Amino acid sequence: MSATNGSTVSFRRLVGCCMALALLVSAMLASTATSAFAAKKAPLNPTAYVAIGDSLAFGYKEATFYANQAANKSACEKFEQSACEPASSFEPGYVGDFAKKLAGVEKKAGNGLATINLGCPGETSGGVIGNGPLGTGLEELRAYKSEGALHVSAPCGYQNVDGFPLKTELGGASELEYAVGLLEHGVNITAVTINIGSNDELASVAQCENPAYDAEQGFKSFVECLETEASEAGHEYPGGLFTHILTNIGVDIGVLREYGYKGPVVVLGFYNPQALVLAGSDELQEALNAHLEGAVAGDAYGPGVTVANPFDKFNYTPGKSAKKQQQNLEKYTEYFNPTDKKINLEKTLGHEVTAEEAALDPEGDIHPTAAGYKVMASLVWKAIGE
Repeated sequence: MSATNGSTVSFRRLVGCCMALALLVSAMLASTATSAFAAKKAPLNPTAYVAIGDSLAFGYKEATFYANQAANKSACEKFEQSACEPASSFEPGYVGDFAKKLAGVEKKAGNGLATINLGCPGETSGGVIGNGPLGTGLEELRAYKSEGALHVSAPCGYQNVDGFPLKTELGGASELEYAVGLLEHGVNITAVTINIGSNDELASVAQCENPAYDAEQGFKSFVECLETEASEAGHEYPGGLFTHILTNIGVDIGVLREYGYKGPVVVLGFYNPQALVLAGSDELQEALNAHLEGAVAGDAYGPGVTVANPFDKFNYTPGKSAKKQQQNLEKYTEYFNPTDKKINLEKTLGHEVTAEEAALDPEGDIHPTAAGYKVMASLVWKAIGE
Protein backbone atom coordinates (compact mmCIF):
# COMPACT_ATOMS: atom_id res chain seq x y z
CA MET A 1 0.00 0.00 0.00
CA SER A 2 1.64 3.23 -1.03
CA ALA A 3 0.96 6.93 -1.24
CA THR A 4 1.95 9.34 -3.94
CA ASN A 5 2.34 13.05 -4.34
CA GLY A 6 3.08 12.98 -8.05
CA SER A 7 -0.28 14.46 -9.01
CA THR A 8 0.84 17.98 -8.18
CA VAL A 9 3.62 18.26 -10.76
CA SER A 10 1.64 19.92 -13.56
CA PHE A 11 -1.16 21.24 -11.38
CA ARG A 12 -0.58 24.94 -12.00
CA ARG A 13 -0.58 24.51 -15.77
CA LEU A 14 -3.80 22.48 -15.76
CA VAL A 15 -5.92 24.61 -13.46
CA GLY A 16 -4.37 28.06 -13.63
CA CYS A 17 -7.72 29.71 -14.29
CA CYS A 18 -9.27 27.98 -11.30
CA MET A 19 -6.44 29.13 -9.05
CA ALA A 20 -7.24 32.79 -9.67
CA LEU A 21 -10.01 32.67 -7.07
CA ALA A 22 -7.87 30.71 -4.62
CA LEU A 23 -5.05 33.24 -4.89
CA LEU A 24 -7.45 36.13 -4.27
CA VAL A 25 -8.49 34.37 -1.08
CA SER A 26 -4.84 33.67 -0.32
CA ALA A 27 -3.97 37.36 -0.50
CA MET A 28 -6.44 38.06 2.28
CA LEU A 29 -5.14 35.14 4.31
CA ALA A 30 -1.49 36.05 3.93
CA SER A 31 -2.19 39.49 5.37
CA THR A 32 -2.89 37.82 8.70
CA ALA A 33 0.64 36.46 8.82
CA THR A 34 2.07 39.80 7.67
CA SER A 35 0.37 41.68 10.51
CA ALA A 36 1.64 39.08 12.98
CA PHE A 37 5.17 39.61 11.75
CA ALA A 38 4.85 43.39 12.00
CA ALA A 39 4.69 43.08 15.78
CA LYS A 40 8.10 41.40 15.90
CA LYS A 41 11.19 43.38 16.81
CA ALA A 42 12.83 44.96 13.79
CA PRO A 43 16.19 43.13 14.08
CA LEU A 44 14.51 39.71 13.88
CA ASN A 45 13.83 38.14 10.52
CA PRO A 46 10.21 36.94 10.33
CA THR A 47 9.72 33.19 9.99
CA ALA A 48 6.69 30.94 10.42
CA TYR A 49 5.78 27.49 11.67
CA VAL A 50 2.62 26.19 9.95
CA ALA A 51 0.55 23.44 11.57
CA ILE A 52 -1.94 21.56 9.38
CA GLY A 53 -4.31 19.20 11.11
CA ASP A 54 -7.47 18.35 13.00
CA SER A 55 -8.48 18.77 16.65
CA LEU A 56 -5.06 17.59 17.84
CA ALA A 57 -3.33 20.51 16.12
CA PHE A 58 -6.06 22.79 17.50
CA GLY A 59 -5.49 21.50 21.05
CA TYR A 60 -9.09 20.41 21.59
CA LYS A 61 -10.40 18.70 24.72
CA GLU A 62 -14.04 17.80 25.45
CA ALA A 63 -13.67 18.91 29.07
CA THR A 64 -12.76 22.42 27.89
CA PHE A 65 -15.67 22.45 25.43
CA TYR A 66 -18.14 21.44 28.17
CA ALA A 67 -16.67 23.94 30.64
CA ASN A 68 -17.06 26.71 28.07
CA GLN A 69 -20.69 25.73 27.50
CA ALA A 70 -21.37 26.14 31.22
CA ALA A 71 -19.30 29.29 31.74
CA ASN A 72 -20.55 31.04 28.60
CA LYS A 73 -24.13 29.78 28.65
CA SER A 74 -25.70 33.06 27.57
CA ALA A 75 -23.40 33.46 24.56
CA CYS A 76 -23.93 29.82 23.57
CA GLU A 77 -27.72 30.17 23.73
CA LYS A 78 -27.48 33.25 21.48
CA PHE A 79 -25.26 31.33 19.05
CA GLU A 80 -22.45 33.81 19.66
CA GLN A 81 -19.94 31.11 18.94
CA SER A 82 -16.73 33.12 19.36
CA ALA A 83 -17.75 33.98 22.92
CA CYS A 84 -19.27 30.54 23.51
CA GLU A 85 -16.15 28.55 22.59
CA PRO A 86 -13.19 30.98 22.41
CA ALA A 87 -10.29 29.32 20.62
CA SER A 88 -7.84 30.73 23.16
CA SER A 89 -9.42 28.61 25.91
CA PHE A 90 -8.21 25.36 24.38
CA GLU A 91 -4.87 23.69 25.04
CA PRO A 92 -1.81 25.07 23.33
CA GLY A 93 -1.64 21.41 22.29
CA TYR A 94 1.38 19.85 20.69
CA VAL A 95 1.53 22.78 18.26
CA GLY A 96 1.95 25.38 21.00
CA ASP A 97 4.33 23.23 23.03
CA PHE A 98 6.52 22.50 20.01
CA ALA A 99 6.39 26.13 18.86
CA LYS A 100 7.88 27.29 22.16
CA LYS A 101 10.92 25.07 21.61
CA LEU A 102 11.27 26.09 17.98
CA ALA A 103 10.91 29.80 18.76
CA GLY A 104 13.97 29.62 21.03
CA VAL A 105 16.09 28.09 18.28
CA GLU A 106 14.80 30.60 15.75
CA LYS A 107 15.56 33.53 18.05
CA LYS A 108 19.16 32.39 18.48
CA ALA A 109 19.40 32.38 14.68
CA GLY A 110 18.12 35.96 14.56
CA ASN A 111 14.58 35.03 13.56
CA GLY A 112 11.18 35.87 15.05
CA LEU A 113 8.85 32.88 14.75
CA ALA A 114 5.11 33.23 14.16
CA THR A 115 2.98 30.15 14.80
CA ILE A 116 0.21 29.74 12.22
CA ASN A 117 -2.04 27.02 13.61
CA LEU A 118 -4.50 25.98 10.90
CA GLY A 119 -5.91 23.06 12.90
CA CYS A 120 -9.67 22.45 12.65
CA PRO A 121 -11.49 20.06 15.02
CA GLY A 122 -13.25 17.27 13.13
CA GLU A 123 -11.28 17.80 9.92
CA THR A 124 -10.69 14.90 7.53
CA SER A 125 -7.87 14.33 5.06
CA GLY A 126 -10.21 15.34 2.22
CA GLY A 127 -11.28 18.49 4.07
CA VAL A 128 -7.69 19.65 4.54
CA ILE A 129 -7.39 19.77 0.74
CA GLY A 130 -10.94 21.11 0.36
CA ASN A 131 -13.39 21.11 -2.53
CA GLY A 132 -12.49 24.61 -3.74
CA PRO A 133 -10.41 25.44 -6.82
CA LEU A 134 -7.34 23.67 -5.43
CA GLY A 135 -9.09 20.39 -4.60
CA THR A 136 -11.22 20.46 -7.73
CA GLY A 137 -8.13 20.98 -9.86
CA LEU A 138 -6.30 18.13 -8.18
CA GLU A 139 -9.24 15.79 -8.73
CA GLU A 140 -9.39 16.79 -12.40
CA LEU A 141 -5.69 16.16 -12.78
CA ARG A 142 -5.92 12.73 -11.15
CA ALA A 143 -8.82 11.79 -13.39
CA TYR A 144 -6.80 12.95 -16.42
CA LYS A 145 -3.94 10.68 -15.29
CA SER A 146 -6.31 7.78 -14.49
CA GLU A 147 -5.44 7.93 -10.80
CA GLY A 148 -7.84 7.23 -7.93
CA ALA A 149 -9.98 10.07 -6.58
CA LEU A 150 -8.87 11.93 -3.46
CA HIS A 151 -12.46 12.30 -2.22
CA VAL A 152 -11.95 15.94 -1.28
CA SER A 153 -14.69 17.56 0.78
CA ALA A 154 -15.88 20.90 2.10
CA PRO A 155 -13.35 22.26 4.61
CA CYS A 156 -13.69 22.79 8.35
CA GLY A 157 -17.27 22.15 9.39
CA TYR A 158 -16.31 23.22 12.93
CA GLN A 159 -16.13 26.79 11.67
CA ASN A 160 -18.05 26.87 8.40
CA VAL A 161 -21.07 24.86 9.65
CA ASP A 162 -21.02 25.13 13.44
CA GLY A 163 -19.63 28.66 13.52
CA PHE A 164 -16.93 28.06 16.13
CA PRO A 165 -13.72 30.12 15.93
CA LEU A 166 -10.30 28.70 15.03
CA LYS A 167 -6.84 29.71 16.20
CA THR A 168 -6.24 30.98 12.67
CA GLU A 169 -9.33 32.11 10.79
CA LEU A 170 -9.35 30.44 7.37
CA GLY A 171 -11.89 32.72 5.71
CA GLY A 172 -13.64 29.79 4.01
CA ALA A 173 -10.43 28.40 2.50
CA SER A 174 -9.11 24.95 3.22
CA GLU A 175 -5.99 24.52 5.34
CA LEU A 176 -3.95 23.58 2.30
CA GLU A 177 -5.26 26.58 0.33
CA TYR A 178 -4.31 28.85 3.20
CA ALA A 179 -0.80 27.39 3.36
CA VAL A 180 -0.41 27.85 -0.40
CA GLY A 181 -1.49 31.46 0.01
CA LEU A 182 1.24 32.04 2.57
CA LEU A 183 3.87 30.61 0.23
CA GLU A 184 2.56 32.58 -2.74
CA HIS A 185 2.93 35.78 -0.74
CA GLY A 186 6.47 35.17 0.39
CA VAL A 187 5.98 34.06 3.98
CA ASN A 188 9.22 32.37 5.10
CA ILE A 189 7.96 29.04 6.45
CA THR A 190 10.68 27.12 8.28
CA ALA A 191 8.68 24.16 9.64
CA VAL A 192 5.45 22.32 8.83
CA THR A 193 3.62 19.66 10.84
CA ILE A 194 0.72 17.58 9.57
CA ASN A 195 -1.62 15.42 11.60
CA ILE A 196 -4.67 14.14 9.77
CA GLY A 197 -6.61 10.93 9.18
CA SER A 198 -8.08 10.08 12.58
CA ASN A 199 -11.49 11.46 11.64
CA ASP A 200 -11.39 9.41 8.42
CA GLU A 201 -10.84 6.38 10.65
CA LEU A 202 -13.65 7.34 13.04
CA ALA A 203 -16.04 7.70 10.10
CA SER A 204 -15.19 4.16 8.98
CA VAL A 205 -15.65 2.87 12.52
CA ALA A 206 -19.11 4.46 12.66
CA GLN A 207 -19.97 2.99 9.28
CA CYS A 208 -18.89 -0.49 10.33
CA GLU A 209 -21.00 -0.18 13.49
CA ASN A 210 -24.06 0.17 11.25
CA PRO A 211 -25.70 -3.29 10.81
CA ALA A 212 -27.35 -2.15 7.57
CA TYR A 213 -23.97 -1.33 6.02
CA ASP A 214 -22.44 -4.60 7.20
CA ALA A 215 -25.36 -6.55 5.70
CA GLU A 216 -25.18 -4.59 2.43
CA GLN A 217 -21.45 -5.32 2.04
CA GLY A 218 -21.69 -8.90 3.29
CA PHE A 219 -19.65 -8.39 6.45
CA LYS A 220 -20.29 -10.86 9.24
CA SER A 221 -18.86 -8.70 12.02
CA PHE A 222 -17.67 -5.23 12.92
CA VAL A 223 -14.05 -6.39 12.97
CA GLU A 224 -14.34 -7.97 9.51
CA CYS A 225 -15.81 -4.74 8.18
CA LEU A 226 -13.10 -2.54 9.68
CA GLU A 227 -10.25 -4.80 8.59
CA THR A 228 -11.60 -4.94 5.05
CA GLU A 229 -12.31 -1.21 4.73
CA ALA A 230 -8.80 -0.40 5.95
CA SER A 231 -7.20 -2.73 3.41
CA GLU A 232 -6.81 -2.51 -0.35
CA ALA A 233 -10.11 -4.42 -0.63
CA GLY A 234 -12.02 -1.54 1.00
CA HIS A 235 -15.28 -0.48 -0.64
CA GLU A 236 -15.43 3.22 0.21
CA TYR A 237 -12.10 4.44 -1.19
CA PRO A 238 -9.92 3.20 -4.06
CA GLY A 239 -7.22 1.10 -2.42
CA GLY A 240 -8.93 1.26 0.98
CA LEU A 241 -9.01 3.66 3.92
CA PHE A 242 -5.29 3.55 4.66
CA THR A 243 -4.35 4.33 1.07
CA HIS A 244 -6.88 7.18 1.09
CA ILE A 245 -5.32 8.78 4.19
CA LEU A 246 -1.72 8.30 3.10
CA THR A 247 -2.36 9.50 -0.45
CA ASN A 248 -4.00 12.69 0.81
CA ILE A 249 -1.07 13.35 3.15
CA GLY A 250 1.27 12.87 0.20
CA VAL A 251 -0.76 15.33 -1.85
CA ASP A 252 -0.56 17.91 0.95
CA ILE A 253 3.22 17.63 1.01
CA GLY A 254 3.48 17.60 -2.78
CA VAL A 255 1.44 20.79 -3.13
CA LEU A 256 3.55 22.58 -0.52
CA ARG A 257 6.71 21.53 -2.37
CA GLU A 258 5.22 22.60 -5.71
CA TYR A 259 4.65 26.07 -4.29
CA GLY A 260 8.21 26.41 -3.06
CA TYR A 261 8.36 25.07 0.50
CA LYS A 262 11.73 23.36 0.98
CA GLY A 263 11.87 22.96 4.76
CA PRO A 264 11.17 19.98 7.04
CA VAL A 265 7.78 18.32 7.29
CA VAL A 266 6.86 16.23 10.35
CA VAL A 267 3.86 13.93 9.91
CA LEU A 268 2.34 12.69 13.14
CA GLY A 269 1.43 9.03 13.46
CA PHE A 270 -1.63 7.61 15.18
CA TYR A 271 -2.38 6.49 18.73
CA ASN A 272 -5.39 4.40 19.75
CA PRO A 273 -7.53 5.84 22.57
CA GLN A 274 -10.13 3.07 22.15
CA ALA A 275 -7.67 0.19 22.41
CA LEU A 276 -9.48 -1.42 25.34
CA VAL A 277 -12.99 -1.20 23.86
CA LEU A 278 -12.50 -1.92 20.14
CA ALA A 279 -11.23 -5.42 19.49
CA GLY A 280 -8.49 -5.55 16.88
CA SER A 281 -8.09 -1.77 16.77
CA ASP A 282 -4.52 -1.83 18.08
CA GLU A 283 -3.39 -4.08 15.24
CA LEU A 284 -5.06 -1.84 12.67
CA GLN A 285 -3.54 1.32 14.13
CA GLU A 286 -0.10 -0.28 14.18
CA ALA A 287 -0.59 -1.27 10.56
CA LEU A 288 -1.49 2.30 9.56
CA ASN A 289 1.58 3.60 11.37
CA ALA A 290 3.73 1.00 9.64
CA HIS A 291 2.40 2.06 6.22
CA LEU A 292 3.05 5.73 7.06
CA GLU A 293 6.58 5.06 8.24
CA GLY A 294 7.18 2.84 5.21
CA ALA A 295 6.01 5.55 2.83
CA VAL A 296 8.37 8.09 4.44
CA ALA A 297 11.30 5.66 4.58
CA GLY A 298 10.68 4.70 0.96
CA ASP A 299 10.82 8.37 -0.10
CA ALA A 300 7.22 8.32 -1.33
CA TYR A 301 6.79 11.85 0.02
CA GLY A 302 10.20 13.09 -1.04
CA PRO A 303 13.10 14.30 1.12
CA GLY A 304 12.83 16.25 4.34
CA VAL A 305 9.86 14.31 5.75
CA THR A 306 9.93 12.51 9.11
CA VAL A 307 7.35 10.79 11.32
CA ALA A 308 6.53 11.49 14.97
CA ASN A 309 4.69 8.36 16.11
CA PRO A 310 2.93 8.55 19.52
CA PHE A 311 1.64 4.97 19.54
CA ASP A 312 4.31 3.40 21.74
CA LYS A 313 4.00 6.19 24.31
CA PHE A 314 0.19 6.30 24.40
CA ASN A 315 -0.49 2.60 23.96
CA TYR A 316 2.16 -0.05 24.42
CA THR A 317 5.32 -1.64 23.14
CA PRO A 318 5.87 -5.42 22.88
CA GLY A 319 6.13 -6.98 26.30
CA LYS A 320 3.93 -4.45 28.08
CA SER A 321 0.69 -5.66 29.67
CA ALA A 322 -2.90 -4.53 29.09
CA LYS A 323 -2.75 -2.96 32.55
CA LYS A 324 0.23 -0.86 31.47
CA GLN A 325 -1.63 0.18 28.34
CA GLN A 326 -4.57 1.37 30.42
CA GLN A 327 -2.19 3.32 32.65
CA ASN A 328 -0.71 4.98 29.56
CA LEU A 329 -4.14 5.83 28.18
CA GLU A 330 -5.28 7.23 31.53
CA LYS A 331 -2.18 9.42 31.69
CA TYR A 332 -2.01 10.61 28.12
CA THR A 333 -5.66 10.66 26.95
CA GLU A 334 -8.99 11.86 28.32
CA TYR A 335 -10.71 8.59 27.46
CA PHE A 336 -11.13 7.62 31.12
CA ASN A 337 -12.09 11.12 32.29
CA PRO A 338 -15.18 10.42 34.49
CA THR A 339 -16.75 13.82 33.80
CA ASP A 340 -16.54 13.33 30.05
CA LYS A 341 -17.88 9.78 30.32
CA LYS A 342 -20.86 10.93 32.41
CA ILE A 343 -21.73 13.81 30.07
CA ASN A 344 -21.41 11.60 27.00
CA LEU A 345 -23.69 8.98 28.57
CA GLU A 346 -26.27 11.62 29.48
CA LYS A 347 -26.19 12.95 25.92
CA THR A 348 -26.79 9.42 24.62
CA LEU A 349 -29.61 8.66 27.07
CA GLY A 350 -31.18 12.12 26.99
CA HIS A 351 -31.42 12.42 30.79
CA GLU A 352 -29.31 12.41 33.96
CA VAL A 353 -27.85 9.00 34.63
CA THR A 354 -29.27 6.76 37.32
CA ALA A 355 -27.13 4.65 39.63
CA GLU A 356 -27.78 1.60 37.45
CA GLU A 357 -26.94 3.46 34.25
CA ALA A 358 -23.75 4.81 35.82
CA ALA A 359 -22.45 1.25 35.83
CA LEU A 360 -22.43 1.30 32.03
CA ASP A 361 -19.14 1.94 30.27
CA PRO A 362 -19.68 5.03 28.12
CA GLU A 363 -17.07 6.47 25.81
CA GLY A 364 -14.73 9.13 27.09
CA ASP A 365 -12.83 11.80 25.19
CA ILE A 366 -10.36 10.52 22.60
CA HIS A 367 -8.15 13.63 22.82
CA PRO A 368 -4.87 13.89 24.74
CA THR A 369 -4.42 15.24 28.22
CA ALA A 370 -2.02 18.13 28.71
CA ALA A 371 0.65 15.51 29.41
CA GLY A 372 -0.24 13.70 26.20
CA TYR A 373 0.05 16.86 24.12
CA LYS A 374 3.48 17.51 25.64
CA VAL A 375 4.60 14.00 24.69
CA MET A 376 3.48 14.63 21.12
CA ALA A 377 5.40 17.93 21.05
CA SER A 378 8.54 16.15 22.26
CA LEU A 379 8.17 13.54 19.54
CA VAL A 380 7.80 16.27 16.90
CA TRP A 381 10.86 18.02 18.30
CA LYS A 382 12.88 14.84 18.06
CA ALA A 383 11.57 14.09 14.55
CA ILE A 384 12.39 17.53 13.19
CA GLY A 385 15.92 17.13 14.51
CA GLU A 386 16.27 14.01 12.40
